[in-house]
Amino acid sequence: MLPRPIVRRPITFTVVPVLAIAMTLLTPVAVIVLGLVDLATGHRHGRKVRVWLIFTCVLLNETVGALVGVLISIRFIGRNQSAKWLNANYRLEWWWCRSHLGAIERFGNIRMFFENPEVLAPGNAIIVARHASHVDALGPLHACDVAGVEARYTLKQELQWLPAMDLIGNRTPNVWIDRAPRAGSPMLAEVEKLATGITDASAGVIFPEGTFFTPDRLEKAAARLARTRPDLEADARRLTKILPPRPAGFLSLLRGAPHADIVLIANVGLERGGAVSELLATIEHPTTLRMHAWRYPRADVPDDPDHAVTWLLDRWLEMDQWILAHAATADSPPTESLPPKSVSETA
Repeated sequence: MLPRPIVRRPITFTVVPVLAIAMTLLTPVAVIVLGLVDLATGHRHGRKVRVWLIFTCVLLNETVGALVGVLISIRFIGRNQSAKWLNANYRLEWWWCRSHLGAIERFGNIRMFFENPEVLAPGNAIIVARHASHVDALGPLHACDVAGVEARYTLKQELQWLPAMDLIGNRTPNVWIDRAPRAGSPMLAEVEKLATGITDASAGVIFPEGTFFTPDRLEKAAARLARTRPDLEADARRLTKILPPRPAGFLSLLRGAPHADIVLIANVGLERGGAVSELLATIEHPTTLRMHAWRYPRADVPDDPDHAVTWLLDRWLEMDQWILAHAATADSPPTESLPPKSVSETA
């Protein structure tokens, strides 16, 4: 269990700013020393320097975000449930996203390119996205920012150890996911309630794979389907780049927002691995994380839960084929993408 805010926040609101200040002050010396080490070890593009700078920027962004969050609290004392309060926190959330993406591009050598964020406008959508790395988790939020749509996320609860995300994520409409829920957990009911607030100005966001793809995880997921939906096992084993979607959260969003369209978001570019250690290992190599979305009218989605799960897996198979077709050229200059067959896309 994650510690309560009264326990957690004194730790994060102290440790993160202290580390941010210390690393910032040490940066001139660190860049010289680590730069010499990089040259001596053959990393001409500054691997260790880049790692230092990106961690420094992340800590600074979290510190500034948390500080602004506190200032918002002071400004809206007694009015912390007003529309202006919510808008202020959404503006902070979008700044937070842009700042992290800027640091990731500048020092992490990963440029995010969303080909068609206009698909998200207007909102009234449930965004179902591939999750191949820690970086692509920002993709739907970035697209919502560009499209002027407020995001309603399902987030793993461990992210509340980041102070700015902790503050913002608990003020804007989101649900923190416990990936090892206890019996009788109200989590799915909370996800359904989150979806009831989806309007033309907002969209729900879920990453139904639950974790990053590996062949071992695909095998375990297929075996799990063999026990619960044996009719889907063979299709799940046809996947090559993504895990079959876990349906519970998706179905909860469908129940909560019965008129919302479905938007699928795929990405390519980080097939070499999306864990922090894997991202840092390739930090010297420029990468383009290309993202593409397809919008499906709600009328295309079956009402029956079992049929809806089958429908989602069919879309997942199409997404897998799109990833296979584009992964080989992921680092090439972006070109217009064709949607998978049988997709109804609107702008």
